[in-house]
Amino acid sequence: MRWYVRTLWAGRARRPWLTTLLLATVVAPLMAAPSSTPLPDLPPGNASEVRESLQNLMIASMKKALDLTREQQVAVIPRVEQVFEERESYAKQRREALRQLQAKLLEESVPEKDYRDQVTHLDDLERTHRDRELRLRADIDRSLSPRQRAQLRVFVPRFRREMQMRIDEARSTHPRRVQPPRPAAPPTPQDWDSDDEEF
Repeated sequence: MRWYVRTLWAGRARRPWLTTLLLATVVAPLMAAPSSTPLPDLPPGNASEVRESLQNLMIASMKKALDLTREQQVAVIPRVEQVFEERESYAKQRREALRQLQAKLLEESVPEKDYRDQVTHLDDLERTHRDRELRLRADIDRSLSPRQRAQLRVFVPRFRREMQMRIDEARSTHPRRVQPPRPAAPPTPQDWDSDDEEF
């Protein structure tokens, strides 16, 4: 059902004014601040709403760039959504595991076994995540032609570059009030999150 709603949304997303409005009203305020720090002037739900809006925009753009048939959309879009959900789930588990590991490092006397267990848990989470994502991406590839697979590999970095350019433009035209400098804080698990996923 979600893919059908996104199909309807995709038709509207083709209008340039709607895309501009989305970026100006939703993306720009979120991205104007450093990504690893929470935005104090935004309600807690806004970050997830912006992430979902960007995912919707990416799916709509991907359908157009790859010229997906209706049958392909039925097969591909739910898998892409599952990739997004898997990444969010992994990121949450990874942050919690890193918090626990950081807490252990701050303790005075910790048995070596505790460090080994925490590191093993973190590595197992990553391995499981990678395996699930590789299976989902293989499922996506099976529903695409060889040309569409190639187009997908090119589409993802191009989409990211375009979004980053629009975000940079929004920052320059809508600068935020500069906050006074704060003392440096120890790194948080979010600081270690990677943004080099394929899509």
